[in-house]
Amino acid sequence: MVGPDPTTPTSVSPDAWHEELVEGVSRERVDPGAWWKRFDDPMLVELIAIAEQKNLDLRTAASRIREARSLYGIAAADLYPQISAAGEADFVRGSRLSSDSSGTERDNFYSAGLDFGWEIDLWGKVRRSMQSAEFNVLAEIEYSRDILITVRAEVARSYVEGRSLQGQMKALQSIIEAQAETLSLARKQYRQGVVTDFSVLQAEAQLQAAQAKLPSLQYELATTINRLSVLIAEPAGPLSARFAASAEEFGVPQPPISIAVGIPADVIRRRPDIRAAERKLGAAAANIGVAEAALFPSLKLTGQGGYSSTEFNELITPGNLGGLLGVQINWPLFTAGRLRSVVDVRNEQALQALLSYESTVLNAIADVETALVAYGSSLQEQSRLGESASTFDRATALATERLSQGVSDLESLLNLERELLAVQQQLAVVNGQVASNAVGLYKALGGSWNIEENTLDVTAAAGTAGDAG
Repeated sequence: MVGPDPTTPTSVSPDAWHEELVEGVSRERVDPGAWWKRFDDPMLVELIAIAEQKNLDLRTAASRIREARSLYGIAAADLYPQISAAGEADFVRGSRLSSDSSGTERDNFYSAGLDFGWEIDLWGKVRRSMQSAEFNVLAEIEYSRDILITVRAEVARSYVEGRSLQGQMKALQSIIEAQAETLSLARKQYRQGVVTDFSVLQAEAQLQAAQAKLPSLQYELATTINRLSVLIAEPAGPLSARFAASAEEFGVPQPPISIAVGIPADVIRRRPDIRAAERKLGAAAANIGVAEAALFPSLKLTGQGGYSSTEFNELITPGNLGGLLGVQINWPLFTAGRLRSVVDVRNEQALQALLSYESTVLNAIADVETALVAYGSSLQEQSRLGESASTFDRATALATERLSQGVSDLESLLNLERELLAVQQQLAVVNGQVASNAVGLYKALGGSWNIEENTLDVTAAAGTAGDAG
């Protein structure tokens, strides 16, 4: 066959991640298992399972795989002879020109035969076309795996965000209750002449400011649940009710104690977007062979044969059998450079596919490096905010007790409650960020796209591998 043979491209990757791995991340080999099950949240597992079955993007990806398989079948058909059958019956009735007493005559004609055509694949044009179609099938499989990874990650992120918002609302409600008690205490002390009306107004304004934060959080939660409902292709109403009913049972899912990230070479082997870019490069290389084969002569065998007769009951007889066999040779001697330009186009497309592959590899490495930074930073922030919230909580409780005894002043307590609210709100946000960044890290590492773990009917497509010969 003419044209270059598709080969696996070589890519340069670092031996290790340049970011220092924080506690909770290990250099062990990446485990391709179901990472979402390690968050120990049955509702999250259930929602991802529903998305795998119903998500419209996944169903569209499965359709594209079937389409690519059919295109492979179209390309493969050119490797074999094409045979068609035809039949004909002509009936003619007209006046006779002689003095015959009948005055009319009938001339009937019947035929049945087969047409045969077969272009011999001398230069591998058809086999290269099959090869290109095969790589396109495999590329669509990898694209579907990439979509599967994305859908799982987006379901997990939306679920985490919803639980984080519920956590923020719970923390806010707790502070509102505490500030309501402070306002009650301020009014009591005002009646006793201990504090001024300004202190009462300050406590009331702080309570109202905290209460004003609830509607925006409720709006964000509704938006998140609506987004999640689209991902699982189900109505938002029942999902919202489930979120509300399970708010006390399920908080923000916590990632596993340690996440294995392996080395950059593991990511290159596992990420389906890299594998898809490699398959597209193979298809582009095969298309060069298709273009080069058009420069050479083509050889086609043709044939036609069958029966013809003026009597239908005598049509299929040896005496009425006839046919012909021919050989066609076609060599494009002058095309004003068109065919050479097609070859040039295919070469440039292959170069673009190679550059796209290299860009995909670099972006994949950068994705993991960024995800490592995000996850490590959020872990550190979570630890420090937890300590700060605990300290403010103890200080607020002590200030409340001292105020009730008349030892402390109201303004100090209001300041502490304001700081406690800010820290608890931020901690609830960061708790969600830790889980979300863990999801992002798993996604950057290639997620889990094992065929047996999803419902996409893609295994049969792999059967085309090697058929092109």
